[in-house]
Amino acid sequence: MSRFQKFARLALAVLVAFGCLFPACPARALDDPQLTEAKAAFICDQAGNELWSLNPDEEMAMASVTKVMTAIVALDSGFDMDKRCTITKPTFQEDAQMAGFEATDKPTFSDLMMAMLVFSGNDAAYNVATNVSGSEKAFVEKMNEKAKELGMNHTHFMNTHGLEEDGHYSCVRDLVTMGRYALQHYPFIAKAVQTRSVEVVAGGQAVELESTDDLMETYEGLLGIKTGTVESGTTFLGASKRGNIALFTSVLGCETDEGRFSDTAALMDWAYENFSGKTFGREGWVVRVAPYALGFNARAMVSLGADQHASTWPDGEVTFRRVCIAPDVALDLNEPYSCVWWRQGGRFSGGSKSTVDSALTQSPSVNILSRPLFVSAANAPSEKTN
Repeated sequence: MSRFQKFARLALAVLVAFGCLFPACPARALDDPQLTEAKAAFICDQAGNELWSLNPDEEMAMASVTKVMTAIVALDSGFDMDKRCTITKPTFQEDAQMAGFEATDKPTFSDLMMAMLVFSGNDAAYNVATNVSGSEKAFVEKMNEKAKELGMNHTHFMNTHGLEEDGHYSCVRDLVTMGRYALQHYPFIAKAVQTRSVEVVAGGQAVELESTDDLMETYEGLLGIKTGTVESGTTFLGASKRGNIALFTSVLGCETDEGRFSDTAALMDWAYENFSGKTFGREGWVVRVAPYALGFNARAMVSLGADQHASTWPDGEVTFRRVCIAPDVALDLNEPYSCVWWRQGGRFSGGSKSTVDSALTQSPSVNILSRPLFVSAANAPSEKTN
């Protein structure tokens, strides 16, 4: 590249850096997602920002979504996943989902956990509790303590499996809080809820237990996490990710198994359709002139190492934070200079880094690009992320 071309790039960078600092796009009104069955629903992004809700704090039966908290408390206990467990056969209602464990079986603790999370076996959940705490009652006390710790103010547990019982309830907001926490802090849960089937020994023979999450096979980017069915309605706690956008949902009080999945898909589709992909910078754009390590009074040209993309929600201003690795140190070619994180409220939107890609043997001694290069939300080109 000639010296003239290098200075031309610098001039263009100055114009862009100082000429595109416009106000953010104003928030626009959104249509509501179209649900068919859910009496309560909630959707948020990975940072926990609420995107839409219906009766978010109404206390309702949560069914087998309960088992996510059972798994959290079990993993917190540090119980050996390879330890052989004793089996107790509790008395459940006739139509309860059972993995089929008998008193003569000696499954590993991991087997019980997988049978609980994948197949939603109520007998597995009960025996997880008794092996950890000696009794279901003692274990449930820990579940309620954990719920309080997580700020689940409209939740109370009476059992480990989710079968309907007086005093056993939650709300969609609390369940999403629990789901986000589970996937972010427990790799075992995150893997289990994406498992299509698991083989365990139950009733003295090997059995294959299929996942109850039928949405896993049809929805792009689905991450799980848990189904539930009780007499008062079907439920689903869901999560998905496309690109850098992660969504968490919960629906309660649906009428059918299909309804809980279709309403979850409608919530997620609605959110992905309303997120916009914006380009805030292009690969090669000069963002800074810094001291050059191999030349007296020379300057290193710092440019974006890749296009800067961010995913934005139509509800407010996009801001950024840039961290300079070594702002006052002489730099050599190909050395990193800074990283940029784009955020919208508490939501991570995207990020990029800049590197030294060339040097000028003669340049002004003053850093003329004293402000970082970026394109405002108002000026950034948009494209749908789904």
